[in-house]
Amino acid sequence: MFARVLRSVLCICALGTIFSVPPVFAESYKICVPHKLQKVCEDLMRSKPSDQATIECIPGRDRMECLDIVNKRKADFMAVDPEDMYVAYKMNNQDFAVFSEIRTLEEPQAEFRYEGIILVHKNSPINSLADLQGKKSCHTGYGRTVGYKVPITKLRKHGIFKLDNDPTIPAVEKELRGLSNLFTQSCIVGKYSPDDEINRALKKKYANLCALCENPAQCDYPDKYSGYDGAIRCLVENGGDVAFTKVIFVNKYFGLPVGNNPAAPATGTANANDYEYLCEDGSRRPVTGRACTWAQRPWQGYMANGDLRSRYAKLQEQLKLMYEEGKNYSDKELAKKMLINEKNLVVTKDSPVLPGEHLTRAQYKDVIERLGPYDHTIRFCVSDTIALQKCETMQKAAFSRYIRPQFKCLLKTVEECSSAVQNDEADVVVLKSDEYAIARKHNLVSVLHESLADNDVFVAVVDKDVKTDLLKKATLNFNREDSRALNAALLFNEKKGQPSCPLDAVSTENGIVKIVNARDLKDNDDQELVCQDFSRKSLQEFSNCNFEATLPTAVFVRSGVSSNILDGIIHSLTAAATQFGKNAQNEDVFEMFGEFEPGFKNVIFSDNAVKLITSSNFIPTFDEAHYNKLRCNN
Repeated sequence: MFARVLRSVLCICALGTIFSVPPVFAESYKICVPHKLQKVCEDLMRSKPSDQATIECIPGRDRMECLDIVNKRKADFMAVDPEDMYVAYKMNNQDFAVFSEIRTLEEPQAEFRYEGIILVHKNSPINSLADLQGKKSCHTGYGRTVGYKVPITKLRKHGIFKLDNDPTIPAVEKELRGLSNLFTQSCIVGKYSPDDEINRALKKKYANLCALCENPAQCDYPDKYSGYDGAIRCLVENGGDVAFTKVIFVNKYFGLPVGNNPAAPATGTANANDYEYLCEDGSRRPVTGRACTWAQRPWQGYMANGDLRSRYAKLQEQLKLMYEEGKNYSDKELAKKMLINEKNLVVTKDSPVLPGEHLTRAQYKDVIERLGPYDHTIRFCVSDTIALQKCETMQKAAFSRYIRPQFKCLLKTVEECSSAVQNDEADVVVLKSDEYAIARKHNLVSVLHESLADNDVFVAVVDKDVKTDLLKKATLNFNREDSRALNAALLFNEKKGQPSCPLDAVSTENGIVKIVNARDLKDNDDQELVCQDFSRKSLQEFSNCNFEATLPTAVFVRSGVSSNILDGIIHSLTAAATQFGKNAQNEDVFEMFGEFEPGFKNVIFSDNAVKLITSSNFIPTFDEAHYNKLRCNN
């Protein structure tokens, strides 16, 4: 009897095992994001929970560090631009793969984002790239990818575009002269130089480059004949012989199908049958057919390390869901930094591709590697291994973003760096205020200075009921570990007639006068600022009532450096600060100003710097001789 019952139980259990549904185990993944995007990442990854996949957000300093984090298996993947793919290709190409792309809703099946083309009149005598000599050209704008960088890269490769060898010509001007010599008239709008006076002078000197624009005298945005569609209008309406633009705007202009969308009303008035694509080999193709492109820009996308190769599937589907949900995120700007755009969607790649192969197929690697008009490298000297790491990271980020001349990083002591710059063994050294004396010793000159936020100054704060005569004897409360706070305290002591050297300056916990950064001030009706003449002002008037007494960190070069080398130094470093500075477009790619490694402050540049400004635009707020006196350096 017991045996029969046992057999029945075993049968029931066996049947239960046969017919039960096995549990579904969610795959776990880790995405690396710049630390400033940690919260938005966590919000987005929680927005569409799934039993198929979970995604954990791992913070990195910026995308450059995320590449290392993914490569070292501390995270599995990250969101990337094509330029980040290039850095990965140079790091460890075989161990990265692009597995999903972020494409537009208009062209979800297009292999590449930008397809750069040359558009000509059907009856044009242009039958080779060499025939472009002496013609009239239409461009999207100065410095832009499809209308400027790609044509110069490709035409230079074919020997059609040439840079002038005259060493007296500034490097930036060489490209403009090359274009001016190649084309009789053009429309290339934009800022030829960040300096307004130089910008006007260059446009006057190379007036033919603006001759086809709607407003040749201004030659800047907005202009009817600029941009992707404007370049086509310039060809059709304003006498151009050739236009450099991209395929999607040709299709829109002539009312041709775009991606999966059927033909729509044309944005232009010309007949598509009157225009053709000029191919790199000199052949022609009708615009109504498949274009011959001579360079493409890959889509943004998601890139993983090699360990993810066997388990992309669930992640790819989860990313699609997350991306669509992310379009509803409350902070659109933060979502944008996560590469989320309402006009885009995530498309799974059928076969993940190595970044180097991807860029080569797009002919975009050549565009990134374009040398530009500079024929030299900036030898950047730093004084410790952490600074060397940051310099090399900056070099990678800057090169991938077309900043030229490129940097080469050297490691020496501060004294050796200054000597190397003096002896033309290096080009640049960045020195802080207490290192200016070394620069003077080696006859170096500053060409760029850090700029801080308007409220980033040290002030003296007291309670309103403190009498003025007491201030002359007042004790101070400041952070001795902060050199700027110490310098402000030294200045306060000097102003009250009790000068002290750095080692002698005393901070008292209950000091009557508090030396603090104006950034840290909070509204307090019972407090006010003490000015250098011991008058009082409200807490909001820190700009002209402070004790800031620190010289800015500055970029130094050797005295008498050639104008072209100097131009390259200023151009590259200001371009880097413009792209990677505080709140800049690509700060998430590389934080030029900010803590580079935990525990290491002010590596090369100050953590709280905002941008770099030229010495000609720099207005000193504190005298170097006075600084040395305060620091007892005399």
